[in-house]
Amino acid sequence: MQQLACLAGLLAATVTSLAQAQDQVTLFGVLDTFATRLHADGLAPVARIDASGLLASRIGVRGKEELGGGWRSNFLLEAGLDGDVGAQPDGNRLFNRQAWVGLAGAPGELRLGRQNTPQFYMNGKFDAFTSATQASGWNNLFGAPPRLDNAIGYFSPAWNGWTVQALVGRGATGGAAPSAELAANQSTHLALEAAGEGWYWGANYQLVKNASLPYNARRSSTGGSWNAGHGFTVYGAAGRETRSDASQHTQLYSLSLRYRGAGLSSVSLGWSSLRDHLAGAGHGDADQLGALYLYLLSTRTTLYGALAHLRQHGQRNSFALVGAAVVAPAAQIRSPLPGGDIQGLQLGILHTF
Repeated sequence: MQQLACLAGLLAATVTSLAQAQDQVTLFGVLDTFATRLHADGLAPVARIDASGLLASRIGVRGKEELGGGWRSNFLLEAGLDGDVGAQPDGNRLFNRQAWVGLAGAPGELRLGRQNTPQFYMNGKFDAFTSATQASGWNNLFGAPPRLDNAIGYFSPAWNGWTVQALVGRGATGGAAPSAELAANQSTHLALEAAGEGWYWGANYQLVKNASLPYNARRSSTGGSWNAGHGFTVYGAAGRETRSDASQHTQLYSLSLRYRGAGLSSVSLGWSSLRDHLAGAGHGDADQLGALYLYLLSTRTTLYGALAHLRQHGQRNSFALVGAAVVAPAAQIRSPLPGGDIQGLQLGILHTF
């Protein structure tokens, strides 16, 4: 908590001192807090205030320096924030979201440090909910880690609309406690993307190793979007997750639609379906229906409301309705019953600065 109390002062001092030497240093942040009502089979309904439904609440500083000859150095420090209680969401790190330094030029960009995975960047392009709020089945049912410690990342320049991302690191993924930089803790990520007038497509592969687990996790995904005109955009994605010890083999499919008219609001509807190829304790299919309404009060302030109905089948009861970065254990309501359903309502306010 002392780290959190000092964070604002630290960032302000950092911006003041770095601004004297950098071409551009920016202090930025997101505050996203929502009210929710969740009802999981086998439990009484729960009403809560939580953080990070549509976007992850955070405070950060980014900067760059032009080096000449088309080259620049840059950096990013991002600390997550639970706005509902004013606490850090990750007790293991001060800058739990990202902390990297890099160089960029005509050959592309190189980053060193804790950074987002290629799958994290793609998730927001794969469904109409930007892989956020309780309404996003893609977010709730796909287990790809969003970040990697001790990582080397490469972003290629665009070649006729095509780009490549590569990321490799030895350390913890997501919000897990930092781990040793061993080959047994190595994660490898590779992504390919293409975009044109009114369309997007991406594909990603990742291999995640963890010395404390008896398996390696492999995940692959592909998805895209198409602007159908008249305010409609269609999204689709498919993903696959397996483990080397044969304890997981699932496939996920997602379809969603967003309508954004000439006004300040948008409506999104979506369906996701997970198929489990294994049987027994903890296994079973799942599917989800979701709806999301956004209203822009300004360029910085958004109101949102989401509805979700998650159905689990067989012996499965592992999933929860979450959001962009809802990490508090008490906020991740799961049904204690095998095959238990969960229904959720979410009303939130998001402000960026």
